[in-house]
Amino acid sequence: MTVRIRRGFTLIELLVVIAIIAILIGLLLPAVQKVREAAARLQCQNNLKQIGLAAHNFHDSYQFLPPAFIGDNSEALDGWATWGALLLPYIEQTAQYNLWDIRYLASQQPLAAVQTQVKIYLCPSRPAPVLSVSDFRPEGAALTDYAASFGTHAAYTSSTGAIIPNLPYVATDSGGRVYVTKWSSQTNFGSVTDGASNTTMFGEKSIRPNSLRGKNEDRSVFGGNRNNIRRMMGTSSVNGDVRPLLPPDNQNLPFANSSFGGPHPGVTNFVFVDGSVRSLRISTPVNVLTALVTRAGSEVVSNDY
Repeated sequence: MTVRIRRGFTLIELLVVIAIIAILIGLLLPAVQKVREAAARLQCQNNLKQIGLAAHNFHDSYQFLPPAFIGDNSEALDGWATWGALLLPYIEQTAQYNLWDIRYLASQQPLAAVQTQVKIYLCPSRPAPVLSVSDFRPEGAALTDYAASFGTHAAYTSSTGAIIPNLPYVATDSGGRVYVTKWSSQTNFGSVTDGASNTTMFGEKSIRPNSLRGKNEDRSVFGGNRNNIRRMMGTSSVNGDVRPLLPPDNQNLPFANSSFGGPHPGVTNFVFVDGSVRSLRISTPVNVLTALVTRAGSEVVSNDY
């Protein structure tokens, strides 16, 4: 009689196989992460492309570029409608826009108008959105990862960027509520004399990692007007600010709540006035960045950025 002995794996052989699998996973994981980040960055660029197209369609309707916000209200944190609200009809969100009465403050709009998250306002490389809890509505409001390019000055009466409001005309209704009777923008395509391909409209906003998703600096797209703009500059004659593009790990860097900078390693995405989307290197010189955010500075901008 022939006896067949079935030989199994030894412990050493199993350990060798497990070690080989672990090494392969270790080699493949960075590649998978790079593919995911590349896909997320491409989606982010597409979001900005859609925002840029919406701004062009807005210009066709109003004959001026969308303002960063209709106006401020010194007695409230919210102010009137932001660019995020004004562009809703041009990104296939007319139903949400119709909930707004943009004559009145964002805090006076229905919850559905300010709490609905808009997908193209969010970068997929950042955590999933929540409602902002430190804003003009205690119930929370929707977020964005993008900001209007405000130039080099925070005061919109002095701003040099492309997405700048005019001072609105206001009145008071019979119920004592302040409302806007007329609003507009300071800019149109003709006022961007530095060239549409050399002037930014919107870009990824820098947010400190510990302030992400509804805390402190990561506030709603529909209110907190100053949270929906960002600036870049070299040495300012006002207070000596220097604002380069900031990397994702910007926790202790100055001006991280008012500068541009995204979650993508090494680059920040922008849409320009001509509608083109480009990734600017974090290492781009500050003087070049300053030239790119000003609409009429007459700077000569190198293509090496």
